[in-house]
Amino acid sequence: MGRLSRYGITLAPSGVITGLLKGTLDLWSYDYKNPANAFRDQSVRLRNLCDDALSQYASQLQTELHNLRQHLPQPTRENPYPPMEGLESVKAMESYIRDIEALRIQIRSAVSPPNEFVTRSQWENEQFLGDLTAIDRDLLRALTTVDEDSLAEVHRILARREERVRAYVAH
Repeated sequence: MGRLSRYGITLAPSGVITGLLKGTLDLWSYDYKNPANAFRDQSVRLRNLCDDALSQYASQLQTELHNLRQHLPQPTRENPYPPMEGLESVKAMESYIRDIEALRIQIRSAVSPPNEFVTRSQWENEQFLGDLTAIDRDLLRALTTVDEDSLAEVHRILARREERVRAYVAH
């Protein structure tokens, strides 16, 4: 008998469906030797590494932003407003940090195709996932030095990745 909620509805009914769900969670239905799954896993790991690199970069930028704010002169009666160039640099840094966070979200949410493509052969699936993994490697390579130029390259690589996914889906 499954557990009951306070409304009397069974939360975890026993049966075939629950068995399948538990099997999926326990990964007995996941074939790690399948090349397509290996490519998919590697792609996810690479994108997680990219996210970690950008996270560390954003953390460093947050520290720099804190220092910028600390060094703004305090308002006085004679000069109640801080200098505009100081405020502009703080706003520019805040905007740049938001751009980094948006890029992190874009990388984390990049498409990881499902396990099966009904209309594709196993070879086509492996080729496609291999291409995505290669693109993700380029993404990580571009983030070995993080600056404004490398971030522009990351955007181009993500656009290339998205175009590859669209071409595969449209085919």
